[in-house]
Amino acid sequence: MKLKLNLFPVVPDMEEKMAEIIQKAVDGRASIVEIAYGTAADSVKKRILNFLNKKEIRQLYSRLEKTDKGWGRIYLHFRWK
Repeated sequence: MKLKLNLFPVVPDMEEKMAEIIQKAVDGRASIVEIAYGTAADSVKKRILNFLNKKEIRQLYSRLEKTDKGWGRIYLHFRWK
């Protein structure tokens, strides 16, 4: 299962939305979560990455993949046992 979250245009409660989609992925045992932030500024990307690198969030996913060409996206990969 693949979940998607579009954060473009930038919303003020983006941390809450990311927490919700990650919790939904954990509950549903999703394999990938795609977070699209579009053509937003680098500060938005840093804000997203800082949230995803928090200790309690980092423990939930196995790998993070970033793409910067054109439409910015971050992929979170989950590994289930």
